[in-house]
Amino acid sequence: MKTDKNILGYDRFLMMALLKEGPLTLEELDDKTILFLSLIWYQQVPEKGEPLMERLFFTLSHLRSELEDERKDKRVGKTEDECAKLIDYGWVKLDDGRYTLTGEGEKEALQFVENMERKASLVRKDFFKVDAAAKNTTVLDGFLAVMKLGSGLVSGSVGLTADGTDATMDTISAFMVWLGIKYHRETLSTLLVIFGLFFASLSIGYDSVTHLISAFYGTLTPMGMPYLAIAVEGIAIMAAVFLFYYQRYVGKVDSNLTLISQSVDSKNHIFIGFSVIAGAVFTLQGIFFVDSLIALFISIGIFKDAVDLLREAISARKGEEEDYSQYKLPMEECWEDNKIRAFQNWILYILWTGDRKTQKEIIASLEQAFNPKNYIPVLSELNATCSEVHDFEGDWEKMTGPLKELELLALEDEYFLLTDNGSQYLKDFMRNFDYYDVHMSDTILLAMAEDESLPQEESGKE
Repeated sequence: MKTDKNILGYDRFLMMALLKEGPLTLEELDDKTILFLSLIWYQQVPEKGEPLMERLFFTLSHLRSELEDERKDKRVGKTEDECAKLIDYGWVKLDDGRYTLTGEGEKEALQFVENMERKASLVRKDFFKVDAAAKNTTVLDGFLAVMKLGSGLVSGSVGLTADGTDATMDTISAFMVWLGIKYHRETLSTLLVIFGLFFASLSIGYDSVTHLISAFYGTLTPMGMPYLAIAVEGIAIMAAVFLFYYQRYVGKVDSNLTLISQSVDSKNHIFIGFSVIAGAVFTLQGIFFVDSLIALFISIGIFKDAVDLLREAISARKGEEEDYSQYKLPMEECWEDNKIRAFQNWILYILWTGDRKTQKEIIASLEQAFNPKNYIPVLSELNATCSEVHDFEGDWEKMTGPLKELELLALEDEYFLLTDNGSQYLKDFMRNFDYYDVHMSDTILLAMAEDESLPQEESGKE
């Protein structure tokens, strides 16, 4: 009987593995699964000490995953159970402890792989190209402008209406940017974005000052329907977080100052959204001037960002070498940290059977598992696996030190073994993916971890 869960879900994952590297044993399929789950960088739990933007991203990512999966009758079974379903369906057979595809199953699996390859190609073409990013920004900005302006007019909220007006300007600016990129007038596009930032900073600053004066004289009209403002700005903040990471990623990878400029504007909208929400919350308490005060500080920050970007644009215009070092690639450190986490998960996993292993044996297992030639369904199609053999010996203490400190791993003589805490950690780790499925948004996020050392023609960057 076919599982109700969409497969690329787990079923398709298993069939893709069997198509590329089958026949495989149950243990080998489990190995593929652990590698895949460990390399899903955006499903990690945000840690203390991480920057606010990173923590916000991971929190929203988990929320998105829960909303998409719906978590109703879609729990993934154990590998053996999923394979049994595929056998009943006539796509897989079991011979001498090794699973292999049937003729019909091979046709289905080939279709799964081709679909995944097409989806990966579509992501690179329609999402991670500069002109595509500019077009997608225009569409999303347009949606936000309509939502904010409409809600502002309905609620009578001055702050929300002002934010909607700013969003409208962003839409016009984004459209002009898209045209500039499409017709190779990127310098003009960058200047338009910078002009928009200056305009936004001055207009927000002016509005905040006038509202503060009105509050001082007791003539300030309080925000109407604050709950609607909170809901609308909550949606807008999530959209702004997405745009910030998206624009910064494409802009940094392709050295495009225009998109980097837009990412700065999107970051500002995150804080503007929070200021409107703060104003709404204080309005509920009968305090009406807080949002204006916060907006004043935000306008100063936007003005500073605009000045910095203008300097970059002038330098680029003069032919000077552009320095993008101050604009960090979003989540870059998280991707690198997650590789270490993936290695740590693998160490715990291979000790889960109860067998003790030496450092040499563990490193050999790591080198085999994370070999660039090792096929991992979905990740391999997206070029999101390791592109070269890692220096596991050099990073040995970096990998095992935290595991020993957390008492997940123990050392007896020269042998490492898993503790009870380590076993429970692995169970909890895998339980987090009981309802996991690969949606289009997952494909985009996974593709963001594409290894930059790949040749441009292979990675899809032009």
